[in-house]
Order: sequence, then C-alpha cells, then structure tokens
Amino acid sequence: MGRVFQYFTIAPMRDLSPRQGLWAAIKADTLSILAFQIGLFAGMWAHQTVLFPPGLPKTTAAYWQMMELAMILGFFTAWPVNAG
Repeated sequence: MGRVFQYFTIAPMRDLSPRQGLWAAIKADTLSILAFQIGLFAGMWAHQTVLFPPGLPKTTAAYWQMMELAMILGFFTAWPVNAG
C-alpha cells in the first residue's frame, strides 16, 4: 500500500511517466527500507557477535548506544538508494 501512496505523490510532483513513477515509488518505499535494514542488521550483528560476544544484554545503555550506531550505519547504506 505504501508504494501506491509513494506513486501518487512522486509521479505528479516529478512529472514522470507511469513506468518511471512506479520505479521511483519502489525505490522510495521498498529499496530504501531494504538498504537501511541491511546496514542496521549488519551493525547489530557486528556488535553482538564480533565486538561483545556473546552479546550485550538489552537492558544496558551500551546495547542501546550500539543500536544507535547501527542505525547510523543503516542511514549510510540507504543513502545511495535515496540519492539516485
């Protein structure tokens, strides 16, 4: 459903053809989130298994700080999708 909303927002705003509008909506709604999740989960995996084995407890401030850093990594992995 999100792609439909994205399509009807992006296509008229950029004056795109239906095919171009659909691709732009898929990039904005699906590929962007997928790229972010890849970076986020890679960061979480790295800090839970590589940096702090066997993993930090979810009740610690360090866990949530590392989650924040993983989200920043997700931002940078999604950047190329959103920039294009």
